[in-house]
Amino acid sequence: MKSLFVFFFLVIFSISSFAETIPYYSEGVRLNVFASSGLKLRAFPNQNAEVLDIVRYGDQVLVLNTYDFNEEKADRIDWLDGHWILVEYEGIAGYLFDAYLSGLSFPGSEEEICQDGYSYAYTLGEYFDQHYGQQQMLDSTEGKMIYRLDSGIKIKRVNEQHVYTLEIEIPEMRISELLNLMRSMLPDRDSQIQFENSLVFIEGSDTRINEIRVNLGDSVILKKKSNGNLLVKASGTIGC
Repeated sequence: MKSLFVFFFLVIFSISSFAETIPYYSEGVRLNVFASSGLKLRAFPNQNAEVLDIVRYGDQVLVLNTYDFNEEKADRIDWLDGHWILVEYEGIAGYLFDAYLSGLSFPGSEEEICQDGYSYAYTLGEYFDQHYGQQQMLDSTEGKMIYRLDSGIKIKRVNEQHVYTLEIEIPEMRISELLNLMRSMLPDRDSQIQFENSLVFIEGSDTRINEIRVNLGDSVILKKKSNGNLLVKASGTIGC
């Protein structure tokens, strides 16, 4: 029985470890750069390698391969877990740290920017409503809506006594992608500094960052669930 238990544990551990090395994107896709100061395109997959170019915020890169997407290419930079992946940028092949890359679109409307009294509970809801089509209304009562969007995204909005709360569950999304999306919703340098100073990063038992808290006027929690989905909880009244 003991041997069986050990074997079972090793199988589960191997499956879990393998799942962590599966990329969230495929070869040939284009990803957006969400690093506000740009990303350094390097000749080799580490922070000390020669810099080939600077990839600017808002630019796109082409993913060349994911065959070496493993722990040897894993890294943590500024509290974000990611991997060094081979990409092409303006005809140059090199490595980028993928925690600042995403297939998400950039915010494109005023309702998706945290200004003029908008809270993250509002702007995040608007972002997903505008970029993903609604598939099914699950519940609609006074002050509450629960509905499902494309890609299996589930949203719950509640408006009670001038407090607006939002819950979003997103399949197959990295916690770094949501954090960088939130950064892109900030209107100026002062709000960016306040945002960065408010962040709390929490490690899970696997030593990876699986929860991030934003302690501003808004309360925002980003958390990876055991099923791999990303759970976002936000509440606020006014301002970001």
